[in-house]
Amino acid sequence: MKEQDALLVLNAVPGLGAVKVKLLCQLFGSAAGVLKQDYAEILSSGMVTPGVAENIIHFSKDKFLLDEYNLARQKGVRVMTIADDDFPQSLRDIPGGPIVLYIQGDVNALYAASIAMVGSRICSHYGVNMAGLFAASFAQAGLVVVSGLARGIDTAAHQGCLKAGGRTIAVLGCGLDHVYPKENRSLMEAIGRQGAVVSELPMGTPPIPANFPRRNRIISGLTLTTLVVEAGAGSGALITADFALEQGRDVFVVPANVDHPSAQGSNRLIKDGAKVALTPGDVLDEFKGQLELAFPPPPGAREHQPVSLTEAEMGFYKCLTSEPMPMDELLLRTKQPLARAAQVLLNLELKGIVRQLPGKSYIKV
Repeated sequence: MKEQDALLVLNAVPGLGAVKVKLLCQLFGSAAGVLKQDYAEILSSGMVTPGVAENIIHFSKDKFLLDEYNLARQKGVRVMTIADDDFPQSLRDIPGGPIVLYIQGDVNALYAASIAMVGSRICSHYGVNMAGLFAASFAQAGLVVVSGLARGIDTAAHQGCLKAGGRTIAVLGCGLDHVYPKENRSLMEAIGRQGAVVSELPMGTPPIPANFPRRNRIISGLTLTTLVVEAGAGSGALITADFALEQGRDVFVVPANVDHPSAQGSNRLIKDGAKVALTPGDVLDEFKGQLELAFPPPPGAREHQPVSLTEAEMGFYKCLTSEPMPMDELLLRTKQPLARAAQVLLNLELKGIVRQLPGKSYIKV
Protein backbone atom coordinates (compact mmCIF):
# COMPACT_ATOMS: atom_id res chain seq x y z
CA MET A 1 0.00 0.00 0.00
CA LYS A 2 1.27 3.49 -0.86
CA GLU A 3 2.24 5.68 2.09
CA GLN A 4 -0.39 8.31 1.21
CA ASP A 5 -3.12 5.65 1.17
CA ALA A 6 -1.93 4.21 4.46
CA LEU A 7 -2.08 7.66 6.07
CA LEU A 8 -5.65 8.13 4.85
CA VAL A 9 -6.61 4.80 6.39
CA LEU A 10 -4.96 5.50 9.75
CA ASN A 11 -6.48 9.00 9.80
CA ALA A 12 -9.92 7.39 9.54
CA VAL A 13 -9.44 4.66 12.18
CA PRO A 14 -11.79 5.38 15.13
CA GLY A 15 -10.03 6.37 18.34
CA LEU A 16 -6.57 6.81 16.83
CA GLY A 17 -5.84 10.47 16.04
CA ALA A 18 -2.91 12.28 14.44
CA VAL A 19 -0.57 12.21 17.45
CA LYS A 20 -0.77 8.45 17.91
CA VAL A 21 -0.50 7.86 14.17
CA LYS A 22 2.79 9.78 14.09
CA LEU A 23 4.13 7.83 17.08
CA LEU A 24 3.18 4.51 15.50
CA CYS A 25 4.80 5.57 12.23
CA GLN A 26 8.02 6.37 14.06
CA LEU A 27 7.99 2.99 15.78
CA PHE A 28 7.17 0.89 12.70
CA GLY A 29 8.97 3.01 10.10
CA SER A 30 5.98 4.33 8.15
CA ALA A 31 2.20 4.39 7.94
CA ALA A 32 2.33 1.44 5.55
CA GLY A 33 4.54 -0.33 8.10
CA VAL A 34 1.91 0.17 10.80
CA LEU A 35 -0.72 -1.55 8.67
CA LYS A 36 1.56 -4.57 8.17
CA GLN A 37 1.64 -5.31 11.91
CA ASP A 38 -0.59 -7.84 13.62
CA TYR A 39 -2.76 -7.17 16.64
CA ALA A 40 -0.15 -8.27 19.19
CA GLU A 41 2.59 -6.08 17.74
CA ILE A 42 0.37 -2.99 17.65
CA LEU A 43 -0.86 -3.58 21.19
CA SER A 44 2.68 -4.18 22.47
CA SER A 45 3.62 -0.68 21.32
CA GLY A 46 1.80 0.59 24.42
CA MET A 47 0.40 3.49 22.39
CA VAL A 48 -3.16 2.31 21.86
CA THR A 49 -5.89 0.50 23.75
CA PRO A 50 -6.99 -3.01 22.79
CA GLY A 51 -10.11 -1.55 21.19
CA VAL A 52 -8.12 0.81 18.96
CA ALA A 53 -5.71 -1.98 18.03
CA GLU A 54 -8.74 -4.01 16.94
CA ASN A 55 -9.97 -1.05 14.90
CA ILE A 56 -6.65 -0.85 13.03
CA ILE A 57 -6.61 -4.55 12.22
CA HIS A 58 -10.23 -4.88 11.15
CA PHE A 59 -10.62 -1.54 9.34
CA SER A 60 -12.03 -2.06 5.82
CA LYS A 61 -9.03 -0.50 4.08
CA ASP A 62 -9.64 -1.16 0.38
CA LYS A 63 -13.33 -0.32 0.48
CA PHE A 64 -12.65 2.84 2.47
CA LEU A 65 -10.04 4.06 0.00
CA LEU A 66 -12.23 3.33 -3.02
CA ASP A 67 -15.22 5.15 -1.50
CA GLU A 68 -13.08 8.01 -0.19
CA TYR A 69 -11.37 8.80 -3.48
CA ASN A 70 -14.64 8.49 -5.42
CA LEU A 71 -16.46 10.89 -3.10
CA ALA A 72 -13.54 13.32 -3.07
CA ARG A 73 -13.50 13.31 -6.87
CA GLN A 74 -17.24 13.94 -7.03
CA LYS A 75 -16.96 16.89 -4.65
CA GLY A 76 -13.88 18.39 -6.30
CA VAL A 77 -11.79 17.78 -3.19
CA ARG A 78 -8.01 17.37 -3.22
CA VAL A 79 -6.52 14.99 -0.65
CA MET A 80 -3.07 15.80 0.74
CA THR A 81 -0.96 13.96 3.35
CA ILE A 82 2.25 14.61 5.28
CA ALA A 83 3.92 12.22 2.83
CA ASP A 84 3.37 14.81 0.10
CA ASP A 85 6.09 17.39 -0.51
CA ASP A 86 3.58 20.22 -0.81
CA PHE A 87 1.89 19.60 2.54
CA PRO A 88 1.87 23.04 4.27
CA GLN A 89 5.03 23.47 6.31
CA SER A 90 3.18 25.60 8.84
CA LEU A 91 1.10 22.55 9.80
CA ARG A 92 4.05 20.14 9.81
CA ASP A 93 5.71 22.24 12.49
CA ILE A 94 2.89 22.55 15.04
CA PRO A 95 2.45 20.13 17.97
CA GLY A 96 -0.05 17.42 17.09
CA GLY A 97 -0.53 18.74 13.56
CA PRO A 98 -2.83 16.93 11.10
CA ILE A 99 -1.57 14.09 8.91
CA VAL A 100 -4.20 14.50 6.19
CA LEU A 101 -5.91 17.53 4.65
CA TYR A 102 -8.98 17.57 2.44
CA ILE A 103 -9.08 20.79 0.40
CA GLN A 104 -11.83 22.23 -1.76
CA GLY A 105 -10.90 25.35 -3.70
CA ASP A 106 -7.58 27.16 -4.13
CA VAL A 107 -4.80 25.09 -2.57
CA ASN A 108 -2.41 28.03 -2.97
CA ALA A 109 -4.33 29.91 -0.28
CA LEU A 110 -2.79 27.54 2.28
CA TYR A 111 0.71 28.81 1.52
CA ALA A 112 -0.11 32.54 1.64
CA ALA A 113 0.42 34.90 4.58
CA SER A 114 -2.72 34.58 6.67
CA ILE A 115 -4.40 35.59 9.91
CA ALA A 116 -6.89 33.66 12.05
CA MET A 117 -10.07 35.45 13.11
CA VAL A 118 -12.28 33.78 15.70
CA GLY A 119 -14.98 34.64 18.22
CA SER A 120 -18.31 33.65 19.70
CA ARG A 121 -21.24 32.19 17.79
CA ILE A 122 -23.60 34.32 19.91
CA CYS A 123 -22.29 37.86 19.58
CA SER A 124 -23.37 41.50 19.54
CA HIS A 125 -23.90 43.67 16.49
CA TYR A 126 -20.70 45.47 17.49
CA GLY A 127 -18.77 42.20 17.28
CA VAL A 128 -20.16 41.41 13.82
CA ASN A 129 -19.25 44.91 12.62
CA MET A 130 -15.71 44.69 13.98
CA ALA A 131 -15.14 41.24 12.49
CA GLY A 132 -16.26 42.42 9.06
CA LEU A 133 -14.25 45.63 9.24
CA PHE A 134 -11.01 43.96 10.37
CA ALA A 135 -11.38 41.13 7.84
CA ALA A 136 -11.89 43.58 4.99
CA SER A 137 -8.77 45.52 5.98
CA PHE A 138 -6.70 42.35 6.19
CA ALA A 139 -7.96 41.27 2.76
CA GLN A 140 -7.03 44.66 1.29
CA ALA A 141 -3.56 44.25 2.79
CA GLY A 142 -3.10 40.91 1.03
CA LEU A 143 -3.64 38.59 3.98
CA VAL A 144 -5.77 35.45 3.77
CA VAL A 145 -8.37 35.34 6.57
CA VAL A 146 -8.74 31.93 8.23
CA SER A 147 -11.76 31.03 10.37
CA GLY A 148 -14.16 28.19 11.13
CA LEU A 149 -17.40 28.93 9.22
CA ALA A 150 -19.33 28.97 12.51
CA ARG A 151 -22.23 31.32 13.17
CA GLY A 152 -21.45 34.77 14.52
CA ILE A 153 -17.91 36.13 14.36
CA ASP A 154 -16.55 33.43 12.01
CA THR A 155 -19.30 34.08 9.48
CA ALA A 156 -18.79 37.86 9.67
CA ALA A 157 -15.03 37.47 9.16
CA HIS A 158 -15.44 35.28 6.07
CA GLN A 159 -18.07 37.63 4.63
CA GLY A 160 -16.02 40.76 5.29
CA CYS A 161 -13.02 39.24 3.55
CA LEU A 162 -15.02 38.09 0.53
CA LYS A 163 -16.76 41.46 0.13
CA ALA A 164 -13.35 43.15 0.05
CA GLY A 165 -12.25 40.82 -2.75
CA GLY A 166 -9.86 38.83 -0.56
CA ARG A 167 -9.22 35.13 -0.08
CA THR A 168 -10.44 33.27 2.98
CA ILE A 169 -10.07 29.74 4.34
CA ALA A 170 -12.76 27.91 6.31
CA VAL A 171 -11.55 25.02 8.49
CA LEU A 172 -14.39 22.61 9.21
CA GLY A 173 -15.09 20.20 12.05
CA CYS A 174 -16.69 17.70 9.67
CA GLY A 175 -16.09 16.08 6.30
CA LEU A 176 -16.21 18.36 3.28
CA ASP A 177 -19.37 16.69 2.00
CA HIS A 178 -21.23 18.18 4.98
CA VAL A 179 -22.24 21.81 5.48
CA TYR A 180 -22.31 23.10 9.05
CA PRO A 181 -24.12 25.19 9.97
CA LYS A 182 -26.57 24.48 7.16
CA GLU A 183 -27.48 28.14 6.67
CA ASN A 184 -23.88 28.80 5.58
CA ARG A 185 -24.13 26.63 2.46
CA SER A 186 -23.91 29.58 0.07
CA LEU A 187 -21.07 31.09 2.10
CA MET A 188 -19.14 27.82 2.01
CA GLU A 189 -19.60 27.66 -1.77
CA ALA A 190 -18.36 31.25 -2.12
CA ILE A 191 -15.30 30.46 0.00
CA GLY A 192 -14.56 27.46 -2.22
CA ARG A 193 -14.55 29.81 -5.24
CA GLN A 194 -12.57 32.62 -3.57
CA GLY A 195 -10.34 30.71 -1.19
CA ALA A 196 -10.45 27.21 0.26
CA VAL A 197 -12.50 24.97 2.53
CA VAL A 198 -10.33 22.59 4.56
CA SER A 199 -10.76 19.64 6.91
CA GLU A 200 -8.56 16.90 8.32
CA LEU A 201 -11.60 14.66 8.75
CA PRO A 202 -12.54 11.93 6.26
CA MET A 203 -15.40 12.46 3.86
CA GLY A 204 -18.72 11.58 5.47
CA THR A 205 -17.66 12.63 8.98
CA PRO A 206 -20.61 14.39 10.64
CA PRO A 207 -20.25 17.68 12.58
CA ILE A 208 -20.21 16.22 16.09
CA PRO A 209 -19.09 18.46 19.00
CA ALA A 210 -15.88 16.50 19.68
CA ASN A 211 -14.51 17.44 16.25
CA PHE A 212 -14.50 21.20 16.71
CA PRO A 213 -11.92 21.86 19.46
CA ARG A 214 -9.15 19.98 17.62
CA ARG A 215 -9.85 21.68 14.27
CA ASN A 216 -8.92 24.95 16.02
CA ARG A 217 -5.24 24.00 16.05
CA ILE A 218 -5.37 24.02 12.25
CA ILE A 219 -6.97 27.47 12.20
CA SER A 220 -4.16 28.91 14.32
CA GLY A 221 -1.46 26.71 12.79
CA LEU A 222 -1.99 27.98 9.25
CA THR A 223 -1.58 31.60 10.31
CA LEU A 224 0.88 34.23 11.46
CA THR A 225 -1.27 35.33 14.37
CA THR A 226 -4.76 34.95 15.83
CA LEU A 227 -7.23 37.77 16.35
CA VAL A 228 -10.06 37.14 18.83
CA VAL A 229 -13.16 39.27 18.27
CA GLU A 230 -15.68 39.12 21.11
CA ALA A 231 -15.48 35.67 22.70
CA GLY A 232 -17.57 34.55 25.65
CA ALA A 233 -16.13 32.83 28.71
CA GLY A 234 -16.77 29.35 27.26
CA SER A 235 -16.13 30.16 23.60
CA GLY A 236 -14.16 27.77 21.40
CA ALA A 237 -12.26 30.85 20.23
CA LEU A 238 -10.34 30.70 23.52
CA ILE A 239 -9.19 27.19 22.57
CA THR A 240 -7.86 28.62 19.30
CA ALA A 241 -6.02 31.31 21.27
CA ASP A 242 -4.46 28.64 23.50
CA PHE A 243 -3.34 26.66 20.45
CA ALA A 244 -1.84 29.82 18.93
CA LEU A 245 0.21 30.50 22.06
CA GLU A 246 1.33 26.86 22.20
CA GLN A 247 2.42 27.17 18.57
CA GLY A 248 4.43 30.31 19.26
CA ARG A 249 2.00 32.72 17.61
CA ASP A 250 0.86 36.03 19.05
CA VAL A 251 -2.76 36.58 20.07
CA PHE A 252 -4.54 39.88 19.48
CA VAL A 253 -7.91 40.84 20.91
CA VAL A 254 -10.45 43.48 19.89
CA PRO A 255 -11.75 44.95 23.17
CA ALA A 256 -15.51 44.97 23.75
CA ASN A 257 -18.08 45.98 26.38
CA VAL A 258 -16.88 44.75 29.76
CA ASP A 259 -20.44 43.95 30.85
CA HIS A 260 -21.41 42.00 27.73
CA PRO A 261 -21.44 38.19 28.26
CA SER A 262 -20.18 37.53 24.73
CA ALA A 263 -16.97 39.46 25.46
CA GLN A 264 -16.01 38.09 28.88
CA GLY A 265 -13.50 35.59 27.48
CA SER A 266 -11.81 37.94 25.03
CA ASN A 267 -11.55 40.77 27.56
CA ARG A 268 -10.03 38.27 29.98
CA LEU A 269 -7.36 37.49 27.38
CA ILE A 270 -6.42 41.17 27.38
CA LYS A 271 -6.14 41.13 31.17
CA ASP A 272 -3.90 38.06 30.90
CA GLY A 273 -1.53 39.79 28.47
CA ALA A 274 -2.89 39.42 24.95
CA LYS A 275 -2.15 42.27 22.56
CA VAL A 276 -4.88 44.83 22.03
CA ALA A 277 -6.09 45.57 18.50
CA LEU A 278 -7.95 48.88 18.36
CA THR A 279 -7.58 49.02 14.57
CA PRO A 280 -6.50 46.54 11.86
CA GLY A 281 -3.29 48.56 11.65
CA ASP A 282 -2.33 47.43 15.16
CA VAL A 283 -2.13 43.88 13.82
CA LEU A 284 -0.70 44.70 10.40
CA ASP A 285 2.12 46.76 11.90
CA GLU A 286 3.50 43.60 13.51
CA PHE A 287 4.28 42.11 10.10
CA LYS A 288 5.53 45.05 8.08
CA GLY A 289 9.07 43.77 8.41
CA GLN A 290 8.15 40.22 7.40
CA LEU A 291 5.72 40.65 4.55
CA GLU A 292 5.52 42.57 1.32
CA LEU A 293 1.98 43.83 1.84
CA ALA A 294 0.12 46.99 0.91
CA PHE A 295 -0.98 48.44 4.23
CA PRO A 296 -4.08 50.62 4.00
CA PRO A 297 -4.62 53.37 6.57
CA PRO A 298 -6.58 52.16 9.60
CA PRO A 299 -10.29 52.99 9.82
CA GLY A 300 -10.78 56.61 10.78
CA ALA A 301 -7.46 57.69 9.31
CA ARG A 302 -8.92 58.53 5.92
CA GLU A 303 -10.31 62.00 5.41
CA HIS A 304 -14.09 62.17 5.23
CA GLN A 305 -16.30 64.87 3.87
CA PRO A 306 -18.28 66.41 6.75
CA VAL A 307 -21.99 65.56 6.85
CA SER A 308 -24.37 68.45 7.43
CA LEU A 309 -27.18 67.60 9.87
CA THR A 310 -30.32 69.49 10.83
CA GLU A 311 -31.12 69.99 14.49
CA ALA A 312 -33.68 67.17 14.36
CA GLU A 313 -31.26 64.83 12.59
CA MET A 314 -28.55 65.59 15.15
CA GLY A 315 -31.00 64.79 17.96
CA PHE A 316 -31.67 61.34 16.54
CA TYR A 317 -28.02 60.71 15.64
CA LYS A 318 -26.84 61.45 19.17
CA CYS A 319 -29.27 58.89 20.56
CA LEU A 320 -27.89 56.08 18.40
CA THR A 321 -24.86 53.88 19.12
CA SER A 322 -23.09 50.93 17.47
CA GLU A 323 -25.67 48.64 19.09
CA PRO A 324 -29.14 48.26 17.52
CA MET A 325 -31.82 50.53 18.98
CA PRO A 326 -35.52 49.72 18.39
CA MET A 327 -37.78 52.39 16.96
CA ASP A 328 -39.91 52.38 20.13
CA GLU A 329 -36.91 53.35 22.23
CA LEU A 330 -35.88 56.05 19.75
CA LEU A 331 -39.35 57.58 19.88
CA LEU A 332 -39.21 57.55 23.67
CA ARG A 333 -35.80 59.25 23.75
CA THR A 334 -36.45 61.86 21.07
CA LYS A 335 -40.08 62.54 22.01
CA GLN A 336 -40.98 62.69 18.30
CA PRO A 337 -44.06 61.24 16.56
CA LEU A 338 -43.63 58.15 14.40
CA ALA A 339 -44.12 59.89 11.05
CA ARG A 340 -41.55 62.56 11.88
CA ALA A 341 -39.06 59.99 13.18
CA ALA A 342 -39.39 57.86 10.05
CA GLN A 343 -38.60 60.87 7.83
CA VAL A 344 -35.58 61.94 9.89
CA LEU A 345 -34.16 58.41 10.02
CA LEU A 346 -34.59 58.03 6.26
CA ASN A 347 -32.61 61.26 5.75
CA LEU A 348 -29.84 59.91 8.01
CA GLU A 349 -29.77 56.65 6.02
CA LEU A 350 -29.48 58.58 2.75
CA LYS A 351 -26.54 60.50 4.21
CA GLY A 352 -24.84 57.18 4.93
CA ILE A 353 -24.40 57.57 8.69
CA VAL A 354 -27.32 55.47 9.97
CA ARG A 355 -28.47 52.01 8.94
CA GLN A 356 -31.80 50.26 9.50
CA LEU A 357 -31.68 46.64 10.63
CA PRO A 358 -34.37 43.94 10.50
CA GLY A 359 -37.05 44.47 13.12
CA LYS A 360 -37.09 48.26 12.79
CA SER A 361 -33.87 48.85 14.72
CA TYR A 362 -31.21 51.44 13.86
CA ILE A 363 -27.45 51.83 14.39
CA LYS A 364 -24.73 54.35 13.62
CA VAL A 365 -22.56 53.37 10.67
